[in-house]
Amino acid sequence: MGRLAAIKKNNRKNNSGGIAPDALHVVNTLRIAITHFNKLFHASKDKEPLLITFIYLWMTQQLDSLTAAVDIPSLSRVTGKEACAEHRLRIININRISWVEYAQCYSTSTGNVWLWQPIPTALHHIFYSYVKTLATIAQKPLLNLTLKEQLWRFINSSWKTPKLCAQFGRLRKDVFFRYFTIMTLQSPYLSTPAKSVLLGDKTLHHHSAIAYQQKNSDQIRYEIFKAHNDYLERIVQAGSRYRINLALDNAHYNLSLLLDTKVTLPAYLTTAGKIIAFERQKNPNDHGYQYVELSTIWVGSERALPLDDVRTFFLALDNNVKQHTVAKVATKTQLKAYYNALTYQLAFQFLILTGARPTHAISLETRRCYGTLQSTISDKGRYRTLYLCDYLQQTITHYLSIQQNLLTQLGSNASSPFLWFLFDENNQPQPLNARCMRQFMQQHWPYQSSKIKNIVPYCLRHTFAQLALSSTDPQLTTQHIDRLMGHSSFGEHLGSDQCFPINKKILLLFLNQVSKKLYFSLERSTLFSFSHIHLLQE
Repeated sequence: MGRLAAIKKNNRKNNSGGIAPDALHVVNTLRIAITHFNKLFHASKDKEPLLITFIYLWMTQQLDSLTAAVDIPSLSRVTGKEACAEHRLRIININRISWVEYAQCYSTSTGNVWLWQPIPTALHHIFYSYVKTLATIAQKPLLNLTLKEQLWRFINSSWKTPKLCAQFGRLRKDVFFRYFTIMTLQSPYLSTPAKSVLLGDKTLHHHSAIAYQQKNSDQIRYEIFKAHNDYLERIVQAGSRYRINLALDNAHYNLSLLLDTKVTLPAYLTTAGKIIAFERQKNPNDHGYQYVELSTIWVGSERALPLDDVRTFFLALDNNVKQHTVAKVATKTQLKAYYNALTYQLAFQFLILTGARPTHAISLETRRCYGTLQSTISDKGRYRTLYLCDYLQQTITHYLSIQQNLLTQLGSNASSPFLWFLFDENNQPQPLNARCMRQFMQQHWPYQSSKIKNIVPYCLRHTFAQLALSSTDPQLTTQHIDRLMGHSSFGEHLGSDQCFPINKKILLLFLNQVSKKLYFSLERSTLFSFSHIHLLQE
């Protein structure tokens, strides 16, 4: 395999749906790590804080970025009323069940914000058993500089495979350090906003994807909690199947409980789709405490339009077409006005039903259409496949018949490289462009009912991405959404990858759902033939 082919393969492997590290190799590598941990800290009384810090660094994907002992963070415990900040831990008690939470960084347009994130289920017991012993008043860090140096020596040392662990395969140490990163990249149903929180924009497989999608912190918190549970659950199952023991010698707590998933969840962790963050406050009615919900923040695009506003806009386009509907006797000017109104309607339906960028010529090239099922378009200098839903196929077919009738009525032999276009005063075809689309949209947007004031056609692309992100029937993977949006890396461009029939079926199912959500139907649209019209001379 050549160098470029290897890079392409690696890029495809890192996309959602890629092959995850073998769970047996992961748990065996963890066993090797614990074996060396036991040897190095056999007589140490600080085994628990060293272990907690090591697991915390592994879970938060910081092990691979450490270069010296001073890079190891200082964890500390705070009370439930303290604000969330970097490397803080706290215990929250909901319906008499305690749970440990840690600080998770959210990158927003205004800067970094730290919000509470519940510890994964499999790690809760060992974290809670130790964190509850820590003082909250002095906020003493778990490790001093001496302990950090000891932990760094363990992290930076060579983990040779003991004979007891040699019967199973293992991961390279750097791959083990990046286990949570690899799983996050390859998780098919972990949304792009959640991935951007865990990985940062620079590590995302498609860094521009976050610019089109949005979720709030409660939804992201739930996704992260569920994803981390899944990553650890596969390790638990592999360890149980092959009877791999992870016990920590001479410790106050058994490390096998580190991967214990048999715990009772508090009520706030059982709500499907979201996990709310709380702050503990004094109850004004008595001397007790109460938990108050913290406000959410939004991560990602802010340009997606409300669905009701989009429906109202397309209803206005329908009315505009009806206003230009011609009678049995009409002039050329009236015919062209109706045709142009129909062209604008089709162009905007094309944008919202495909997610194409509304730049340059907003139409399909005739030579790049393969029937009416799919086409290729130029997207930022690269060609990509565009799938057309059933409604859009039928609308284009009907529109082209009207276009041909109009050319006959006008006695014009004009041609265009695009499927749909406008007619100017000289009966010459003019391609649609970003400027005329923007002006037309601003003229017909329902400003009276909408809170959105700065409207441009590009907002429809953001709306399309948000519809794909929120789709539940079918539920799309992040790779599906990237394909629909035209986001690809080297090795995923047109000609380098293949969309299998099952994936194509899912994409078309979603695209057909979009037209239904927007109440598009050929019966509602004003479409007819010009063949019965008598043309008047102007």
